[in-house]
Amino acid sequence: MPLRPVTFDENDLKKIFKSNTPVAKAWRQVRKGLIFCVWFAAIFAVIFYALNAPAFWQRASFVAKDSIKLPLVAPPAPVINYDPEIIISKIGVRAPVIYDASYGQIIERLRNGVVRYEGTANPGQIGNVVIVGHSSDYPWSTGLYKTIFALLDKLTVGDEIVLSHGPNRYVYTVTQTKVVKPTQLEVLGRTPEPTVTLITCYPVGTTLNRLVIVAKLAEGLIGSIQTTEPFLGVKLTSGR
Repeated sequence: MPLRPVTFDENDLKKIFKSNTPVAKAWRQVRKGLIFCVWFAAIFAVIFYALNAPAFWQRASFVAKDSIKLPLVAPPAPVINYDPEIIISKIGVRAPVIYDASYGQIIERLRNGVVRYEGTANPGQIGNVVIVGHSSDYPWSTGLYKTIFALLDKLTVGDEIVLSHGPNRYVYTVTQTKVVKPTQLEVLGRTPEPTVTLITCYPVGTTLNRLVIVAKLAEGLIGSIQTTEPFLGVKLTSGR
């Protein structure tokens, strides 16, 4: 008896791949889950980058080898004191430093510049000047300094940080960079030599950790020793 050829048409193929076997049902559930995960990740990424667009744009446009030149302009002759400010030429930072903010005022005062942490030293003292600033913030937040420290992680050992305070300017040289948890308050502690410590949230767009830049005094007159102790809150506050 001759064998009859077996043929499959389109309907036969659909029946095979759309069967109700346990394996087919499981595959359909897995596929739905994968599709959902892909869409969720895509939507999350769009929202995350949209909320932090200014900070990421600033980081993307930075070229490490071409430092931004910010001249240190002396005040006019009749003016005795400099405006309190921080200058980091390598990453194009020039911002007011607010020295009279309490711990509870930090977030609010960051709208107007960077903030000296309550109870830490002033420039010109042997001790630790701790300064905090935003690396990013929500687009609808007010203020001109929402991304002032977005490029802080570009600093390396040997880079310079300048603080203007009263009639003097102080030049500090970076000696250490590190990432710590928000609860590691020891970075606020007094130091046996003139030091500035910069703190900001890290990675950019999150509050997971804190980026800490430590620099030692290279130029400037020392007039006193820090006698105050830093306010130890629950965690290191640096905005976002």
